[in-house]
Amino acid sequence: MKKLVLFLVIAIATLMTSTGYGQDETTEVDHSYKPLKVNLNDDGSKYIRFILWHQMWLEGGSGQQGPKFSIRRSRMLAYAQISPRFLILTHFGLNSLGAGNLTANPNSQTDNQRSLLFLHDAWAEFMVVPEKLYIGSGLHYWNGISRLTNQSTLNMMTLDNPGSGNGDARLFPWNNITTSDQFARHLGIYAKGTLGKLGYRISVNNARNNIGTLGTVPSFQVDNNVGTGTWNYAGYFKYDLLDKESDKLPYFVGSYLGSKEVFSVGAGFFHHPDALAVNTLEERESITHFALDAFYDAPINDKLAINALGAFYNYNFGDTDGFNTGGLVPSSGTILHGQVGLLFRKAKLMPYVTYNYQDLDFTPENSSEVGIGLNYFINGHFAKITAEYSTGTVGVAGAESTNIFRIQTHIFL
Repeated sequence: MKKLVLFLVIAIATLMTSTGYGQDETTEVDHSYKPLKVNLNDDGSKYIRFILWHQMWLEGGSGQQGPKFSIRRSRMLAYAQISPRFLILTHFGLNSLGAGNLTANPNSQTDNQRSLLFLHDAWAEFMVVPEKLYIGSGLHYWNGISRLTNQSTLNMMTLDNPGSGNGDARLFPWNNITTSDQFARHLGIYAKGTLGKLGYRISVNNARNNIGTLGTVPSFQVDNNVGTGTWNYAGYFKYDLLDKESDKLPYFVGSYLGSKEVFSVGAGFFHHPDALAVNTLEERESITHFALDAFYDAPINDKLAINALGAFYNYNFGDTDGFNTGGLVPSSGTILHGQVGLLFRKAKLMPYVTYNYQDLDFTPENSSEVGIGLNYFINGHFAKITAEYSTGTVGVAGAESTNIFRIQTHIFL
């Protein structure tokens, strides 16, 4: 109880500080923002754009001794468009840096990688047919299998990704994360574009080496030196029934805060042939996942806007029963996810709820998560504060109940 009281006191103090509580200011603070963009010609058609963002967490919950502070994300992204025919993008940063994984001297560290910046994305892209076909290659984020698998971390409606840690499948939209990729990015070639209101993205990727221990339980046996299980294929297709969304970059917007009227339905897949082996390297199984989703984000009137998303995921790690991948999606099974938020536009407040239900083969019991949160938009997604409480059951531990409290301050330029 003392931990909860302390957490709530800190949360209230944070919100009061952010809203200028107790100050004598009588004029509106200027929060206007212009993109960090360097024009390379007079009309601005050739440019370099820089994006920087920090997300800071204060969290507590089941199994923790007290509130803990961490840097959830610290990132920098730059992309250059110096011709309509080609684009180059680089994105690097770090994730989840807390007191438990700080390094006293990063120059001499040997085991902790959390305190080092690493490459998230690096790709070059060529326009083949305007709007209809672009082809690129590199370490990319043009993912299957769903909208959330391609989501931006700059403008999520919720505090963070679905799967906050109460259920078995953490960060479940990234179906392959930690198995064949580098942090939800693959090294490969992609094609993307729009045909009318139909948007598509498909990719062919060289899977990361991942060699487990052979036995009666399937394990990853991806070995580029031998040439088995080294390629996978992904795609996502969506249809915009109302306003058309941009596909200049792969990162889908979480909420437009009432500035657009978007209703899209989508479906996607991920297929990794011969990625798993049982007993011998010759006895192989393939991985196939797919998902369906629907997204709606629109103003209701000048006072309210709504955001809603529903998704269904089906994960299939071969013909297995009770297989634990060692990743964040622990086994074959299905997951249902839903989220809805209501924006009070003049108050700049957006309460929301989330729910997901996880039926996985590996766990003796099913698990579920419920989240309740509140966004305060100081300046839209450029500066906001979010508080969230989530609770749920962990099926792998026999439906043990857990809860998590989080506060996030988010700023991007």
